[in-house]
Amino acid sequence: MITENDPMVPRKVDLEKNPKGTELKIAQHRELEKHGKYVTILGDKTHTRIFVRNGEDAEKKIAAYLERINNRPQRWN
Repeated sequence: MITENDPMVPRKVDLEKNPKGTELKIAQHRELEKHGKYVTILGDKTHTRIFVRNGEDAEKKIAAYLERINNRPQRWN
């Protein structure tokens, strides 16, 4: 991991105050959401959401996800 000029490094919180680093995780997630959005898959009973970056076609990503899920091999009985 590159830590030089990383915008997340100064945001780290004191470990006594925040032992799990929850605030850092929230900050990282907000940075991620600046570059895309979560899209729900229509008709999915488990309410699955996939991340689509800005400029990408959501329908294409959903189709690729569904194809990957439907064509995976069975690994159990």
